[in-house]
Amino acid sequence: MHSCLGVLAATTLWLAVFGAGSAHADVLRTGDDYGVLVGSAAAPVQLEIFCEPQCPHCAELESTYGDRIAAGLAGGRLAVTYRWLTFLDDKHHNDVSARISNALFSAADPTTPATAHQALVQDLYRHQSPDGPDNDDIAAMARESGAPEVVADRIAAGNHAVDAAALNDANRARLKEENPQNPGTPTIYNLNTKSVVDLQDPGWLDELIS
Repeated sequence: MHSCLGVLAATTLWLAVFGAGSAHADVLRTGDDYGVLVGSAAAPVQLEIFCEPQCPHCAELESTYGDRIAAGLAGGRLAVTYRWLTFLDDKHHNDVSARISNALFSAADPTTPATAHQALVQDLYRHQSPDGPDNDDIAAMARESGAPEVVADRIAAGNHAVDAAALNDANRARLKEENPQNPGTPTIYNLNTKSVVDLQDPGWLDELIS
């Protein structure tokens, strides 16, 4: 599995927030405001996934493992904290990553099922393009993925949900702390073992959630 940040360089705790009564709070922001927790904070396997919406290697990851991630979320065995980065906006001279990240944070809502949010992530990666989907397109994907209408409407309106520059800076700093040897995207960090997942091992996810 390759890394977008690696390619770019070559070319140039929070459990207490939820409480026992939040069983339906399937998608929420992390306490630092720069991650989206998909699934239960009590799930036995807790992963952080660092992704960039325009990164082709992240799209490959979701194409290969997205359905199994969804199954782990649905079964309650797995929770994923997505930490989005937006550095490819500067390289491509666009705002695609910022726009998609904003939409995904708009979808970080207690009424959004974990499987719906994961389906939206997968759909967005299936529709990677130079200009990216617009807000109406992302809203349509959210509806098709099973997100509530109020969430889809929020995405379509382009409501401000996160500061993309601050998001990138915070998550890039965290990524460098957790994966100093190869701080690229995608990186998956096992919050249980405090270690980087070896994505070269095709059985990594099955071993975690079996």
